[in-house]
Amino acid sequence: MVSNAVRQLAGEQQPQQAPRKKTYQQPKISPSPVRWSKFERSLVAVGSLITLCLMISLLSTKISINNQQRRLQDTQTQITKAKSSNTSLQQEIAELTTQSHLKSAAHKYGLSDKNSNVRNVNK
Repeated sequence: MVSNAVRQLAGEQQPQQAPRKKTYQQPKISPSPVRWSKFERSLVAVGSLITLCLMISLLSTKISINNQQRRLQDTQTQITKAKSSNTSLQQEIAELTTQSHLKSAAHKYGLSDKNSNVRNVNK
């Protein structure tokens, strides 16, 4: 009989369900916009004002730099023109002070050149 009792108990057992945890439904909260405080408003206003001032100063600085660069280029162009003019004038002076040119100028005006009376002095 012992064997029959075991079979009956095994057949009579029902599968046990895991104990359920109690779940609570949380109430749904609809998101509503939060109003800004006076401090936050003033902070945003001051930040915007500072940003605007920085943008304006950046623009004016950029314009000033561009103007200065244009002036620099104009000055460099003038310097280049003056240097080329100086170079051409120096070449002309060198040409006019050659011995052959001086002799031709002296002959043109009826002057004579006496090399015996000329002395070269060097520093």
